[in-house]
Order: sequence, then structure tokens, then C-alpha cells
Amino acid sequence: MTDSIDHHFGLSYANYLVLPRTLLQSMSAEWQQQFVALLHQYDEAFAHVPQAEAYEVTAAVEREVRDLDEYEARLLGITVDPCPGKEPPEGMSPEERAEWRDANWDPTYSRHGQELDSEERVMLPKADPVPHYNRGRTHIEPCATSPR
Repeated sequence: MTDSIDHHFGLSYANYLVLPRTLLQSMSAEWQQQFVALLHQYDEAFAHVPQAEAYEVTAAVEREVRDLDEYEARLLGITVDPCPGKEPPEGMSPEERAEWRDANWDPTYSRHGQELDSEERVMLPKADPVPHYNRGRTHIEPCATSPR
């Protein structure tokens, strides 16, 4: 079924769907009424399921840990140990030290004491490109092919 929720989420591991209020309130009144009616159905269907009181949503971009620059890693509390558990021998020249590091390079990453793989994806906060809903006053014109 191509119109299923599973299909909509695709191969992502996302557990939630976040929709900007500004864009929702920019849709036609009829569309909004249908959407709100579906939300009411959803609320009624799962009224018996305990849920969090609130959620915090932050605009972000996804990055692999290895692609973070020094500032971004520090912002996320991620430190790099390029040669974990190993120290270069004393008295090495700078060239020997660089050669030793290359031979022993096996970086591990840590965030709050938790080891991360270099391929692990993390969320890097960014400014939200969608303007604030401003008490219902902000509207963005949908593209011509959308249901208005």
C-alpha cells in the first residue's frame, strides 16, 4: 500500500512526524477542517495510551560524526580520540610522530561518555527556515499544484 504511513516515512528511522504550524495554517480553510477532523479521530483512537506531556522540536541537519568540523563536534559535546588507549613513544620527531599517528589511527568519538562510530548520524541544530506562526498571522502561499 503506497499511501500507508510506513511508506510515507520511507527507509528513515524517524519515530515522529513534525509539521510546521505556519505551513499548516497556510492551507485552505477546507483542508484545515479536514486535517483537524483527522487529528480528532487520532486523539480519540489513542486516548487510552499514555503520552508525554510535551516535546521539544529543534530544526537541525543530519551529519555523520566524521563529517563534523571541530566547532560542530564541540557544540554537540563530541570529542575525538584518534588513537584510543595509545600514546606515542617519548622523544619522537614531528615526522615520526605523524607517521606513528597514521599507523595507529582508529578514531573513537564520545558524547557524554558514550562511544560513537564515525558513521553514526547526529543532529546538528540549525536555524529554522520556516518563519514562526506569529499567532496565526504568518501565511506562506502554497505552490499552485497544492489543494487550496
